[in-house]
Amino acid sequence: MPKDKENQKRLAREWYLRNRELAISRAKSWNESNPEKRHEIATKSRKVNAESHNAYNRDWFAKNSDKRSAYQAKRRAMLIQRTPKWLTKDDLWMIEEAYELAKKRTEMFGFEWHVDHVIPLQGKKVSGFHVPSNIQVIPGAENVRKNASFVL
Repeated sequence: MPKDKENQKRLAREWYLRNRELAISRAKSWNESNPEKRHEIATKSRKVNAESHNAYNRDWFAKNSDKRSAYQAKRRAMLIQRTPKWLTKDDLWMIEEAYELAKKRTEMFGFEWHVDHVIPLQGKKVSGFHVPSNIQVIPGAENVRKNASFVL
């Protein structure tokens, strides 16, 4: 590597260390104002580095099985708490069908589809129920962009 590039890297690192909070706030601001671009960059990076990404995930899951179990238990409990007891068998069947549809669309189109709650189950201002009328199947990128918010 040429000396100027080494020097530029050193200077950039020194600037970052002196202005860490500013750099972090700028990055956070950019991420919030560019969710589509951020998602696109992350997706591209995961595809290019799929092998190392998957290895990292396997390693993290192995080392942090307690955290993963806690997250999954919290998610299951939240779904149970937000699923009313008055749902009929037909309602439960419709919810299962939504998940099946998302899986089929993912296979058919070659990109992720998610089951989304129109009114989020754990929203900041409003919370919905895990019921058929609150569920839609949308592209994963849309769901990630929505980020547990209620969008009309």
